Amino acid sequence: MTAPVFSLLVAAGHDHDGALATVGAAALVREAAAAWELVLVTATPTGVHHPWLRELVVPDATLSGQLTAALAAARGTWVAVLGAGDRLEPGALEAVHSRLRSAPELDVLYTDEQWPGAGAEGIFTKPAWAPEYERGLDYLGRICLLRRTLLLAVGGFTAESAGAEEWDAHLRVVERTDRIAHLPFIGVSRPAAPSVTDDTWDAGEHAVARHFARAGQQVRTGRGPYPGGITVWRESDDQPLVSIVVPTGGGRRTVRGRDELLVELCARSLVERTDYEHWELVLVPSEGTSPAVVDQVRQIVGDRLVVAPAPGEFNFSRSVNIGAAAATGDHVLLLNDDIESIDADWLSRMVSVLHDPSIGAVGARLVHEDGRLQHVGVVYSDRWLPWHALQGNPDGFTHFGLGLLDTDFVAATGACLLLSRADFLELGGLPEDLPLNYNDVDLCHKVVRSGRRVVVTPAARLHHYESSTRDAEILTAEVDLLQQRWAWLAWADPWENTRSVH
Repeated sequence: MTAPVFSLLVAAGHDHDGALATVGAAALVREAAAAWELVLVTATPTGVHHPWLRELVVPDATLSGQLTAALAAARGTWVAVLGAGDRLEPGALEAVHSRLRSAPELDVLYTDEQWPGAGAEGIFTKPAWAPEYERGLDYLGRICLLRRTLLLAVGGFTAESAGAEEWDAHLRVVERTDRIAHLPFIGVSRPAAPSVTDDTWDAGEHAVARHFARAGQQVRTGRGPYPGGITVWRESDDQPLVSIVVPTGGGRRTVRGRDELLVELCARSLVERTDYEHWELVLVPSEGTSPAVVDQVRQIVGDRLVVAPAPGEFNFSRSVNIGAAAATGDHVLLLNDDIESIDADWLSRMVSVLHDPSIGAVGARLVHEDGRLQHVGVVYSDRWLPWHALQGNPDGFTHFGLGLLDTDFVAATGACLLLSRADFLELGGLPEDLPLNYNDVDLCHKVVRSGRRVVVTPAARLHHYESSTRDAEILTAEVDLLQQRWAWLAWADPWENTRSVH
């Protein structure tokens, strides 16, 4: 087998100090038999010489011009961009070399990275391949090895990508391949966090817009709530009817100091704070629920209401399935009766994300009454049990955009989950042998198994008034059943190596 060869491209320009730091760090970690070269592009010669260093002097070239020159000179099978001042970590390229020898079919391989920061703020641990996350932030970052022939085939580094050269190249490459892998260790230390200016933010937005245009999706883009991040709205003339399925037993709780009938609070927020117009409410009262509860909801939502009673002992899965069977909408939204919308565009946002045919289920950001996060996506814990990423942190807390930008997960909570009704029925709905816990995880896993993605969009933000001081009782039988069915997918959780998100 031919040994992989890497070309590390450094567009240093006039930054001789940064160039010397990168070359010096490379010399310290490079093993004698290492199969990589460093292609350095400068405006004037540095005077440094190594057998593995190839310096190109290109006066007054743009960054994309420097990278283009470096790419043209590269001899490696794989190429990666480093910045002037970046320092390779000891053993990083040896580990990459080993991974590519065992998986030569890969087209993209990326590592974690770090830069100076308080605590863990500068340690960017990354998930496995997460397409929606990359569309909102160039998390592939550095080190990101790309197959050179593929990068050349998609046009290399283009002048129109100025300000987002790496992100634009990453997006064009991943459009052509799904042979992408992550090595969960730090490959490079950068001298500072990636700079975000108005120009680079705009350039990133333009790169993402071009990516969607190439994919044939009409979108509206804008700056996201995370620096450098992008929010995408998929636009469509289609306004499908959404059937909002709400099981209820007529429970009450103190909310903002007042005793509230939760389903009434939920229904009122649907009417008062939902700008998406095409919805119906499918109310699924449990056996024994007072008729007065249904009447109160009817007074609020009027002729949008469909009532589908669930007889017998309470089974959340069965209640949702009964509601979905009575629904008439193109989409079904699973919604707990203890949910209250915060921002009026929440449902519009979720429907927009579901317009992408590769996405099968869409979740939302749920916030406890006290302002702490309840849900921004489901990950697997060290005990191989589903857990909510970032749970308990203040609303707005983020792990490099996680919790603020649209992100892929293997599951999302069924407290607020949108799917097409056809898909929900085709997948068999919620599993009734999981009547209380993990039924939503099972459903989302079936979506993933079908070849589609589960995406959580934090721009859809709602309150969730479940107990924030106690854990729901999980039965051993529920755990056993979930693991029996889905242990293989738990092992493939893209966030499994990112323990800081738990």
